[in-house]
Amino acid sequence: MAENDDASLIGYDPLAWLQHAEAARPAASWPLPGTEAEASSQDANQEWVEQTDTSEQADDDGWVNDDATAHAWAADDPAPAPTSQQSLSISLATVQNMQAVAQLYQRLLSALNETDHIDIDASAVNQIDTSTLQLLLVFKRTAIKQNKRVSIDFPSERFIEAASLLGLSQLLAVDHAAAGFF
Repeated sequence: MAENDDASLIGYDPLAWLQHAEAARPAASWPLPGTEAEASSQDANQEWVEQTDTSEQADDDGWVNDDATAHAWAADDPAPAPTSQQSLSISLATVQNMQAVAQLYQRLLSALNETDHIDIDASAVNQIDTSTLQLLLVFKRTAIKQNKRVSIDFPSERFIEAASLLGLSQLLAVDHAAAGFF
């Protein structure tokens, strides 16, 4: 073992130089809690927060839009009138994973506002994760509370297998591949 002046149980401490470096370093310039310097730092932060523009708000995906732009977009793209007589069909992508959940959520939400009967075509699904199945379950329960009908048509074998593994196949009514026929 290497020699060292300090008595140590494990011999030479390879990190001993850190203790010497910290002793030679000047004290930190951060304000200590409970001091005047810390109070003035908090006041400066509070002033900065109060001076920020509150007319801009972040939307669901984190983008910041000012109110004027948001109102202009809303005027250009009016929401379609609800039609309760027809059904709306939504086709799921081949890969339904975490990256696709936000987009699927928006599609499902707009479908819920447009019609009383939503058909979800799950025949193309080759890969699906828990977040998508959770979204579909919550969507189906929300629709039932609003007296709307949701059916998952022609679920693929992978879809049925994933739902079964999570114990959601009965709740989603996808017990078998011919779910869309009945």
